[in-house]
Amino acid sequence: MIEYKQPMIVEEIRRRIRNGIYSGQLPTTAELAEEFDVNIKTMSKAISQLVDARILERRRRCGTRVIPGMIPNPEAELIEVIFEGATSLFTHPFWGEIWSAIVSELTLSGFRSVLNMLEADPETGLLHLDNFTMCPSAGKIVLGISEQHLFEKVRCSGVPFVVAGDQIGSDDIPQITFDFSTGIRDAVDFLYAQGCRRIGFIGQTHSFVDAARAHKYNAYLRAVQRYTQINPALVENVRPLTELGRTAIIRMLDRAAPDSLIAAYDHQLPGIFEVLKERGIEMPVIGCDGLSSDILPPCRHTVKAPLKECGVAAAKALISAIRRKTKVHSRFLKAEFR
Repeated sequence: MIEYKQPMIVEEIRRRIRNGIYSGQLPTTAELAEEFDVNIKTMSKAISQLVDARILERRRRCGTRVIPGMIPNPEAELIEVIFEGATSLFTHPFWGEIWSAIVSELTLSGFRSVLNMLEADPETGLLHLDNFTMCPSAGKIVLGISEQHLFEKVRCSGVPFVVAGDQIGSDDIPQITFDFSTGIRDAVDFLYAQGCRRIGFIGQTHSFVDAARAHKYNAYLRAVQRYTQINPALVENVRPLTELGRTAIIRMLDRAAPDSLIAAYDHQLPGIFEVLKERGIEMPVIGCDGLSSDILPPCRHTVKAPLKECGVAAAKALISAIRRKTKVHSRFLKAEFR
């Protein structure tokens, strides 16, 4: 005899709806609890998950019913995730957490995901789009891409889409992205309070693709210029590739002597700390993104982005747009200095 757990109950009810066994009114919660041999509380939680996913609705004195059209057919339940990256999305310390949250939310709502990987030129960041094709899907989520030409291709697919993670400098692109302005300002204020006056910055300072790629740098500029003029020798432009952190700090140290550092990408910190150790330099280093401490050198402080919240919000926004036939509304999630 099967011992049903809550996720199994949710999936079985979904299967019955998809197969037309339940098309209108459901049995009562008590009847379902008896059938699945679970307590009322467990069954109620399972039903609540499907209500939250807008597959079922509860009406007072009328019970629980299936919302018409809320279970997509197999051809319409696919979400295409388009990602630009030189490493695996699944193991990437930044994008991996966002991806995991997206997949979990899509799965809960009955959607499947397919990954479409793109590569970019390591120097310019321009995408290789010559042979790029998209698959039929109900919607699309774009990760790690800022190129307008790609967005136009996605828009022409005729399905809802949303960009998650990095900021996009176009108001007409629906995005669930991070705002580092306040967090980086607070980080600079903290360093000044510690007596630091030569605060270096390692991160992207310009882009051939989208000026918004430099939003962390612009936040650093605004924060430092409240105290003093910018010293160009303390700024190193680098793309967000893990292996470039080491060479970036070497170039900076060969021409300047920072007394502290803001690193725009946490996954570059191992290389940065490695060079500082080799040269016997100790100084405060504040990373951005707030990645898991088990994969990074110890930093006392960071500007943490809500990665999981971004993935969940992007998936929910897209699902809502698909089901309600509305546009995705942009959200900017604040990264906080901690």
